[in-house]
Amino acid sequence: MIDMTAADGVSGDARVRSNVVRLAAAQALTGANAAVIFATGSIVGATLAPSISLATLPISVYVLGIAAGTLPTGAISRAYGRRVAFIIGTGCGTLTGLLGALAILRGSFALFCCATFLGGLYGAVSQSYRFAAADGASAEYRPKAVSWVMAGGVLGPQLVQWTMDVWSPYLFAFSSWRKPSLR
Repeated sequence: MIDMTAADGVSGDARVRSNVVRLAAAQALTGANAAVIFATGSIVGATLAPSISLATLPISVYVLGIAAGTLPTGAISRAYGRRVAFIIGTGCGTLTGLLGALAILRGSFALFCCATFLGGLYGAVSQSYRFAAADGASAEYRPKAVSWVMAGGVLGPQLVQWTMDVWSPYLFAFSSWRKPSLR
């Protein structure tokens, strides 16, 4: 156990507050990732899949990505620290967007499924954000730190709504670039 004075707790909370803002923003972005995948995954899947029966496979692959990424996230965090795990997760999130856009533009169902798997890995990493916010915070600030990060997750789907028509002919910035043709 670490002995802290009140002054140490206040100065430590200033550092934690800046981390909480970053973690809340990261949580919002991963929430947007999940919202886009769940809202458009089966629509895009129906458009790209070789058979309509595979339309929801991208969403299932996303869930598999979360399951596959949970334990490795913990192992990476223990071995190298949470920062490294968060950077790797952010890389997966970036690749999700790039591969997803490329898959839609190329009409590749397999590539789209790979993108949603990476989105799941990104989602798995985000499950640790609230714990990172609580670490290092004083006992008094800890509930607020966790609440702010969790609130970021609520903001994520709203980000999707605010930005869905930024590139007007391509709703959701590539996510539904054409109307699905149900075969």
